[in-house]
Amino acid sequence: MPAPQNAFKAALTAGSPQIGCWVGLANAYAAEIAATAQFDWLLVDGEHAPNDLQSILEQVRVIEGSGRVPVARLPIGETWMIKQYLDAGVQNILVPMVESGDQARELVRAVQYPPHGVRGVGSSLARASRFAAIPDYLKTADEQICLLVQVENNNGMDALDDILATDVDGVFIGPADLAADMGHLGDANHPEVVAVVLDAIHRIVTAGKAAGILTLDPNLQRKCLDLGATFVATSIDVTLFAKAIRSAAVAGLSLLPDQTATGIAQTSAASKYLQQLCKHWSHKAEVSFDGTQGSASFPDGDRVTLTADATTLTVTATTGPRGDLLRWQKVIEAHLTRFAFREELSIDWTA
Repeated sequence: MPAPQNAFKAALTAGSPQIGCWVGLANAYAAEIAATAQFDWLLVDGEHAPNDLQSILEQVRVIEGSGRVPVARLPIGETWMIKQYLDAGVQNILVPMVESGDQARELVRAVQYPPHGVRGVGSSLARASRFAAIPDYLKTADEQICLLVQVENNNGMDALDDILATDVDGVFIGPADLAADMGHLGDANHPEVVAVVLDAIHRIVTAGKAAGILTLDPNLQRKCLDLGATFVATSIDVTLFAKAIRSAAVAGLSLLPDQTATGIAQTSAASKYLQQLCKHWSHKAEVSFDGTQGSASFPDGDRVTLTADATTLTVTATTGPRGDLLRWQKVIEAHLTRFAFREELSIDWTA
């Protein structure tokens, strides 16, 4: 009885594109929910999510049980750590920050048993062999392990051809770290970064290896697939949940009324102060104004409208249902009194 067939590795070898999702919530219940979606593979992240081997194994189990393919990203490519993941039955592993052909060759040795590699022989204790229930595991395991290495900085890009000359199964490009190393921190969609990413995908495919990437940009996803990338992650569970739960809160709170306070300041320079305040906030709020009417709306929901006549400035401060109206009133008043330093301006607020 041989080691379990790795359908994910077979699909990559056949050049069949596999669409995946990053799983970073570090919870088996959440992973099981993700596995009800129709993604081909789910990557359980041990590098940037609060996971350890035990929590990753719990998630791998529920993903396997749901009929999806689990992939695990290690925190680092240490031989002892790779051995533990493989013994736990993880057949598909992604190793971050690979920067040289020598490093890639050592990783290949780490996933293979002697005499070709250095993986420790402890299969009788391992979930991978179903605790010695697979008699031919040691002789058949190597060919079912899928080793994916992550190239995500300038050093890795410089060494890409050497990495591709090794027996890794695929190379995954990390746009975020690459962008940072190229001087474009936080801008993975910068044209210079995209150009390097697409060139790398082309080189990986040309070398006969599986090419992969995680990107939330549909245009880049399409371009990578058109170039022949075969394992493409298009979503992240953390960002999906964060976006959905925040939108749900906004929708729920929209059922409640905004908070509003109106105040009047006596001044003959009302028009001047109105325009000064709107100009001052024009760089961070959506503003409109003329000599008698003005408004400013901020992204957090705080808003102010102003009306000026010959003797008074009327100010209406508005926040969302859970905004801090008193703080917002004080902010508006502080700005206006600073503009009106030649007179003692005060606002008489009435709720």
